[in-house]
Amino acid sequence: MTVANARYLEMLTLYYEEEIEGAGWFNAMAEGMPDADKAAKMRLLADVESYAARAVEPLLTKYGLTPRDQGALIAEGVAQGKADARKGWDALIREMHETFPCYMVDFARLEAFAPHQDLPELKVLTAHEIAAIDFVDREIAGQPDSTEPLTHYLETGGVT
Repeated sequence: MTVANARYLEMLTLYYEEEIEGAGWFNAMAEGMPDADKAAKMRLLADVESYAARAVEPLLTKYGLTPRDQGALIAEGVAQGKADARKGWDALIREMHETFPCYMVDFARLEAFAPHQDLPELKVLTAHEIAAIDFVDREIAGQPDSTEPLTHYLETGGVT
């Protein structure tokens, strides 16, 4: 196995694990939201994270990769989400606005390391971040259709 292949497999496993943790995080955030509309948005983001994780599961199987225990990953996400829920909606959205675009670099790097035949699944993974960024941008702008990119992603996998 080449260094690039080893790095790719390491990154693939890590990013999968982060999506599982992210789903736990968003669900915990939803539980901590007193506003039903905002809680629903957090649950929708959790669904997007779960969808992205499921999209790359066939690649984990293909390469015989064993991620960390899913229950433990969810528990880690939930613990962090409970702590972060105290920040309040506006602070969370601003934080997401600052951090989410940084993940695009990571996904681009993963795709660069990937064998060509893995790109369809990885494009679905990358598309989830694009949808989340679009949601956050719309939310900051006060657009009433802020969740449209998330629902579109769940309906299409980001592929149009």
